[in-house]
Amino acid sequence: MNKLIPILLLAFISQICYAAGAPDNSNSGVDDKDNHPHKAPQKASAPFISYNQGVLSISTHNTLYNAEIIIRDINGNIIYDVVDTISNGYVILLPSHVSSQIHSVELIHSYSHYTISVDESFNLG
Repeated sequence: MNKLIPILLLAFISQICYAAGAPDNSNSGVDDKDNHPHKAPQKASAPFISYNQGVLSISTHNTLYNAEIIIRDINGNIIYDVVDTISNGYVILLPSHVSSQIHSVELIHSYSHYTISVDESFNLG
């Protein structure tokens, strides 16, 4: 009987130590390998569009599939139109006849429509 008590005590302590380190499954399926809850997904943010000497750049956090880029002149006429997949660091080298007449840039994706007007110095952003 004297040998049984230390064995039972050791078994009891090991169960307590094991239970303290084991996940409790309270948020099962949302823990990553480090047992940290996943962060909420980032909200979609507006893309950043910049223009400099014939180069139109678009920076975005998410890949935009089937996004349409429309460039208009001062009269509202479309002088450049392209549908493409846009990821971060997307660059378009514009022809000189488009660069000289650019007035606004429109980016259309799903239900989002971004319009940026170009000022006299041709800077967007």
